[in-house]
Amino acid sequence: MHKWVIMDRDAVERWAEGRVTLLGDACHPKTPYMAQGAAMAIEDAAVLSRCLDGIDRDGVADAFRRFEATRRGRTTRVQETSRANIWLRERTDTSWVYGYDAWSVPLAA
Repeated sequence: MHKWVIMDRDAVERWAEGRVTLLGDACHPKTPYMAQGAAMAIEDAAVLSRCLDGIDRDGVADAFRRFEATRRGRTTRVQETSRANIWLRERTDTSWVYGYDAWSVPLAA
């Protein structure tokens, strides 16, 4: 038998500073109840790559802000649902989790 504490913390207030940004659990950590931590990091990477596409050095900070604005709502919803530990406790429409397409989701303005 193994016992360990499940640590939890809120998402950081701001993901980027200048030309440095965080993604995945570094900025929006999850409890393990939905098994979405790695999935969110992969989605983050896909959206971040889209935000950086065609951007020169001077546009990196703006691209990072766009990345955060695009991802914050989804990662917050997953984080809060996982924290509540209610995922799939009842019949649930799972399309909002499993139907997300990081390659086609509209990017924030």
